[in-house]
Amino acid sequence: MILALALAALLAGAPPAAQPARPPAPPPKPVVLTPSEAMEHKAAEHVVREFERVGRRAPTKDGPLDAAARRLAREALAGTITGAPDLFTLTEAISDAEAADPAPRALVIRAWAHAHALESLQARTDLNTERASHFGVGVALQDKRAALVLLLSDRKAELRPFPRVMPGERAVQTLCGTLSPPLGRPEIYVTRPDGEVVSVPLTRRGTAGADFCSRLDFMGAGTYTVEVVAHGDAGPEVTSLFLTQIGEVRRRGERESSIEPTTLEDARQLLYERINALRRAHGLAELTPDPVLERVALAYSQRMSTEGFFAHVAPDGSTLTRRLPPGTRYGRAGENLGQAAGPLAAHFGIEHSPGHRRNLLDPGFRFVGLGVTFQQVGGRNEAIVTEVFTASSPAAADPENPRQDAYDSLARWRTAKKLPPLARSAALEALAQAHARRALELDQPAAQPGESPLHERVFQVLPDAGTAAVDFFVVSDPSTLPESRSVTDATNNRVGVGVVRGDSRRFGAKQYWVAVIYAAVH
Repeated sequence: MILALALAALLAGAPPAAQPARPPAPPPKPVVLTPSEAMEHKAAEHVVREFERVGRRAPTKDGPLDAAARRLAREALAGTITGAPDLFTLTEAISDAEAADPAPRALVIRAWAHAHALESLQARTDLNTERASHFGVGVALQDKRAALVLLLSDRKAELRPFPRVMPGERAVQTLCGTLSPPLGRPEIYVTRPDGEVVSVPLTRRGTAGADFCSRLDFMGAGTYTVEVVAHGDAGPEVTSLFLTQIGEVRRRGERESSIEPTTLEDARQLLYERINALRRAHGLAELTPDPVLERVALAYSQRMSTEGFFAHVAPDGSTLTRRLPPGTRYGRAGENLGQAAGPLAAHFGIEHSPGHRRNLLDPGFRFVGLGVTFQQVGGRNEAIVTEVFTASSPAAADPENPRQDAYDSLARWRTAKKLPPLARSAALEALAQAHARRALELDQPAAQPGESPLHERVFQVLPDAGTAAVDFFVVSDPSTLPESRSVTDATNNRVGVGVVRGDSRRFGAKQYWVAVIYAAVH
């Protein structure tokens, strides 16, 4: 027994048996980058450093944006694109790379020596001037020449994978995604191959309004444009934009050459159809072509082509208001400019640019004129498009019924905000007419005709009214009344308009003095 215990103790204290030594792990193979990959790596490092240098969060390098940038770099090296790519070319490259970033900032650098392309990028200190959440870099090399493309995007939505090419004559797919805060209220729009725009209802919406799904039915072969619009503090904005092809796969550039118009009249007809299709989809009245605006738009497109500039302000400092015929009655005016390989590609950029889109969807505009000039730049076709919008037709005479013009203007604002129409009240109209007449006599828009305050007189003529409000405008055209808090107040349901025209020391001759009185009647 003692022997057994001693043996057990001896075994427990024995050192462990020696294990055979493992061979050392081979050193990792060095990553060998191609010259273009090495340039892309250094370019990406510079982008990150530039954002961190000013205390901004650096954007994330994004694979799909890299792929789109490489494609654009190859096209820049081949001379397919000169300067910055137009929005259609950019969207096509981004779509084919399975991304959906709308209008990212694009920087294209061409150089006759590889090192010069990277040096030009590294010399830039303005990459961080705008917020960006994602970026992509692409480099293309040929002999000694180089092209470098940088794409910077502030991504506002993440979409689940969605096919960009689908066989057959019809396809049905579900598009789902999530909006970035504080955006909400997603809307889906699809532009068909014939230019018609349709609003697609959501099939699912998250409780916070950020998650969404929609069933898209593509009926017929061709290229469709899909966009997601969201709403935030600054109003609606396009958060996602991509192309998807149904049926036979198109070749690069085939779409533009096969459907782009080549004459002024054909271009005007197609662009008018595109503009009004977009307005119909958003519940707005169609715009009417105006001959005076057409002449103004065409003359400016021709001037930009002849003098070699592209801007809303001409080299002599003139703007749209000086280009419109002097003495004409047009109310408010707006202008869109586009430049691309063809008129439709130019309008594609206009349609998906936030500032230009506001003109296209402005409910106060009623007339439009389009001008298109065709030219050759470096052996390639190019079109310059000018779109001019006004609230009234410059060719029209003074209205015979200014009060009705004012009512129509209010109705357009209610329609644009998807609010029920205001009921016209004769009692409020009489008060408004007296208000406008007295204000002109005193040359004071805030003047109160009569002894008692205006809201008290509203309650006298409309005993069931709960609230009352008044707007006053001095305008050259009563059909162009601006948006106000009162006209977009959903509680208001009665309205009366008073209009007088006269000369004023403060506001000039032959101006319309317009009083609008609202009431909320229970």
